[in-house]
Amino acid sequence: MSDEVFDLVVLGTGAAGLAAAVTAHGLGAATALVEKEPTVGGTTAVSGGVSWIPAHRRGPDPGAFPVEDALAYLGAFPDSRLPWDLVETFVRSGEAVLDLLEGASDVTFSISEGYPDYKPGKPGGRPDGGRSFNPSPFDFDRLGEWAGRVTRFPADWSDVGFDAETLARLAGTADAGARPGDLRFMGQALVAGLLAPLLRDGVPVLTGTRAERLIVEDGRVTGVAARTAAGTREFRARRGVVLATGGFEWDAGLVRAFLRGPMEAPVSPPGKTGDGLRMAMRAGADLANMPEAWWSTTVRLPGDEIGGHPRSRSIRSERTRPRSIMVNRAGRRFVNEAQDYNAIGSAFHQMDPENLRYPNGEAWLIFDERHLRTYGFLGVKPDEPAPPWFNGSAGPEELARRTGIDPAGLAETLRRWNRNVGEHGADPDFNRGADAYDQFWGDADLPPGPGRTLGAIDEPPYYAVPIFVGTIGTKGGPRTDVNGRVFDLDGGLIPGLYAAGNVSASPLGGAYPGAGATIGPALVFGARAAHHAVAGTPLKPSFPTSQP
Repeated sequence: MSDEVFDLVVLGTGAAGLAAAVTAHGLGAATALVEKEPTVGGTTAVSGGVSWIPAHRRGPDPGAFPVEDALAYLGAFPDSRLPWDLVETFVRSGEAVLDLLEGASDVTFSISEGYPDYKPGKPGGRPDGGRSFNPSPFDFDRLGEWAGRVTRFPADWSDVGFDAETLARLAGTADAGARPGDLRFMGQALVAGLLAPLLRDGVPVLTGTRAERLIVEDGRVTGVAARTAAGTREFRARRGVVLATGGFEWDAGLVRAFLRGPMEAPVSPPGKTGDGLRMAMRAGADLANMPEAWWSTTVRLPGDEIGGHPRSRSIRSERTRPRSIMVNRAGRRFVNEAQDYNAIGSAFHQMDPENLRYPNGEAWLIFDERHLRTYGFLGVKPDEPAPPWFNGSAGPEELARRTGIDPAGLAETLRRWNRNVGEHGADPDFNRGADAYDQFWGDADLPPGPGRTLGAIDEPPYYAVPIFVGTIGTKGGPRTDVNGRVFDLDGGLIPGLYAAGNVSASPLGGAYPGAGATIGPALVFGARAAHHAVAGTPLKPSFPTSQP
């Protein structure tokens, strides 16, 4: 097909791609938004939609979240290989990007009250929250025919996992349908709010269009070739191409080649197969942060599928509320079950140097009858019978026999756990419940303190469900500068090529500092990439440095 010419071509319609498109369109650039899936929004659309912006002047006290505290907090993650120039740019630019997007789209952002940082005890950490922002609810009736073209997970089992938990917290109810119109929250609202002005102004949003090859002329990226149902289509880009296609977690070969350890249960939509990564590699891009992902603790429900694949769901409350623990095949606990899901991923990846195996690779979540009857579990309500795959057992020995867990190890672990939490109200082994984040997702009806997440496991039947290490998305890819420009293998920049979001090397390295630390940087660097490509200058940060 004949070439179509734009100023900027953006590949991908998640947070990074939409932020780039909104920014470019707001600057008057002819912009095309290209998406391989039949729906838009990617992983962002099925996420909590929260954005972590650690330095800002919003809220009742404009001085409460200074740059210095944010940098001190991020600097307390010493093992995460943080690219400090990107970290500082992210911190200083976050508020400016919120302002830009609110002015150019239908999104408004509000502080998610009380949501703690994931490591609130570190220097600069915030146990009382204030750095995570929610998008405003959005009435999808306003999107017309596009209301059904935003990515959603199947409606079945909708009350399972932390998507439902987050919805209940943000919306005040899990029944959004009881409100006027087709009112949606979280990632759905963020995507719709960013998408709406593009649709209103006639910006081309091309779904079912899979970008496959960057067009490079005289060393500069000048466009992209994409496959459609009608054949190959070429899009020329006068100012540049922004890669925002997401990660590679659904490509088994790339997972084996790059990730630092097992990852068998991605929770993102199945389209995240590394398209942007491959295009960048063919163009000579340097790569960074490739072993890392946004790790997650997941569960699989029998018969639950998505796109012909077994579906995995991140879980949080089930492992955080009292009277549940996780054990490995040896029956031993190996992690603080109530900490953030990314940190738990590290525990799954601990290798036994003697036999080069991952002893925690096979894990189980253990809970008892009182837990089930108090809270329900994985969509089973407190007054419903436990399904067979919960492995209900009269005692630890029978539970071990049903699951293959070592019976002696499990019995000893339960004895120790019950003694510690019953007699001392504490977890000396892994300090579960010791900080504000642990308690935040525990039982809010209990008094503040470790007891919100502790509790003896001593009321039969006992239950166990398999737990897998998964990911929300990978976070390695082309290495970029502070304006999203992609580096080549020799340390130079590839003219005309930009990247942001999970397709690129994360500015946060291996760290996951707070709720929305995936989307916050995606918005910031998506906007910065588009601004630099179109205007030729960096986006002005909200907190400029004092350096020349």
